[in-house]
Amino acid sequence: MGMDIGRGNLSRLVVAVDLLPLRPGGENGGIKPAIFTLLPAVRAEAPDKLVFVFLTNSASHAQVRDMAGPNDILICAREELRHPYDALDPRTNEFKLAPAPDKLVQAIGTDLLYCPFGATTFHVPGTPTIALIADLLHRDYPFTLTEQQIDEREAYIQKTVHDSTLLQCISRSGMERVTEHYQVQGDRLFYTYLPIHARLEQTGADSTEPKNAITERPFFFYPANLWLHKNHEVLLVSYARYWHETGKEAWDLVLTFHEEARAGYLRSLARTLGVAGRVHFMGFQNEADLHRLWLRAGALVFPSLHEGFGIPLLEAMHYGVPIITGEGFALKEIAGDACYLIDPRKPASLSEALGEVSQDEECRARLIRSGWLRLELFQVKAAAHTLLEAFCSVVRKEDDLPRKPRYSCVPPILAVPTPGSADRWKIDIQFQSQSSFGKCAIYLDDWPFASFGPATRAEHTFSFVCRPAGRTLALRVARGSNANGRSSPDAGGISITRIVASDAGGRRILLFEQSHSSRLS
Repeated sequence: MGMDIGRGNLSRLVVAVDLLPLRPGGENGGIKPAIFTLLPAVRAEAPDKLVFVFLTNSASHAQVRDMAGPNDILICAREELRHPYDALDPRTNEFKLAPAPDKLVQAIGTDLLYCPFGATTFHVPGTPTIALIADLLHRDYPFTLTEQQIDEREAYIQKTVHDSTLLQCISRSGMERVTEHYQVQGDRLFYTYLPIHARLEQTGADSTEPKNAITERPFFFYPANLWLHKNHEVLLVSYARYWHETGKEAWDLVLTFHEEARAGYLRSLARTLGVAGRVHFMGFQNEADLHRLWLRAGALVFPSLHEGFGIPLLEAMHYGVPIITGEGFALKEIAGDACYLIDPRKPASLSEALGEVSQDEECRARLIRSGWLRLELFQVKAAAHTLLEAFCSVVRKEDDLPRKPRYSCVPPILAVPTPGSADRWKIDIQFQSQSSFGKCAIYLDDWPFASFGPATRAEHTFSFVCRPAGRTLALRVARGSNANGRSSPDAGGISITRIVASDAGGRRILLFEQSHSSRLS
């Protein structure tokens, strides 16, 4: 059943979507397929009550046309010389307003502006704005960017933080980084995962050989653009060490990416390391060919140093492919215990993992089982519901229904996904209590479910049973105990250290585990 947006001004919601940065190829990374999956899912949550006005550039306008619904509107607001604007499609609501006039979103009567690429180009005071911040690479790993890139990112993030009514992140870790670097209060932040892993199977592709056929044997697969933080140099050094130690039984390595100048340097490095014949630089692959590659991959190797989310992790779980990855930033949050953990900065750590995963069938089977189970936490419907609720919340009037409960104005100290199954699950919340915190309340999709008070000892576990069905589990303490409004698992004398879901069949899913470095001392 779709979401009931409400009455009055919310009987129909008009959302302007800024897609000016959208490129026709793979330059945008994972955000592009996320947009093309999540926005139709949001529309499905509110059928006939949601209208998107897509603000496009001429280079990718035709691709947006394929995503638009029958009631949506397309406005080409920027024409690029290398990609002249195509003729209007008479079957759709299309217009060309390039260059875009001032205060465009007000002129066309939109209820809010949504900026999935972060930049708030069309922001106008008085129109609610929601912008997505995918990562803060320029603050966390500045050495991977040029000085100009750092300055450009900092300028647009500062403007985004200033302009936005709400800021969307793509992981809990992302929210924590925004809070740490820009001191954004918790009531202005929310996150939605990017559970778009099933899209590749919907391409209609069969399991026949992809173009540029590789090898009949399993291979290590790394689908990632060649940005410095993706760590391809360490991967190639690690792979060379693994190949020399393993010999003829070694698996090949397959890389897919948007073609750019760095590809030549990495190909040269592979030749220098003596593995050019075993490393396949396959460039950009469409979704049909990615589907075929996943069907034949032996393992995902994902040594990225920084991720706001990590879509390939879910794709690997979906296709039953074991995962090798690190635990920095969002990676541990997404992969949980369904991966072979490495230190991606150390070739010895990565090469050891390549050897064990390729040679130990039981290790692979265990990782695959864990991945299938963990995938229960990532539901596109849940992400769409959260995003639609954010849309509604910034335009909701006092007399609009459904009203937000008063307690939901208190930012949660922690919000985690739950298994998508409607079966009964036991939820164990482990916490440390260092002072009296009054009461910690538990919500499922913002509705109260249970609560617990201070523990008599430092470490304690609170357990309850529910039918989660993919709803968000949020923990809140009284406003007076969390005055700073930060989204942190440590607030008001309570530190949540671990949350685990288990069912009657013995299945266990790690929902949350706090890193040792961030626990209260």
